[in-house]
Amino acid sequence: MLQQDNAASCYESGYFIGGIPFSTYINDAIKLILKEVRPYAISIVESYGVSDAVLNSAIGNSYGDIYETHLRWAKDSKLNHTKLGDAIPDGYLENVKPLRGKM
Repeated sequence: MLQQDNAASCYESGYFIGGIPFSTYINDAIKLILKEVRPYAISIVESYGVSDAVLNSAIGNSYGDIYETHLRWAKDSKLNHTKLGDAIPDGYLENVKPLRGKM
């Protein structure tokens, strides 16, 4: 059953005001809850002692080097290692360069 099918009782009770989609109220409630939880989220995740390799996240890693980790991941990404070197993406010379000046 969809959420929309289940909201009739909320309208009947006066909890939702007519004319405003009830999803707006739910989204607002989620945002309020996230504001409360967010400051504690990293410490909660770290308290379980899960290794960085399992989490695969730069945020809350054991080293605290969020930006350095993201930079290293970007440099090591397979999208940044191409046949023609790190500066030219695959397919650029064949597909994009001929279009220069024609657009």
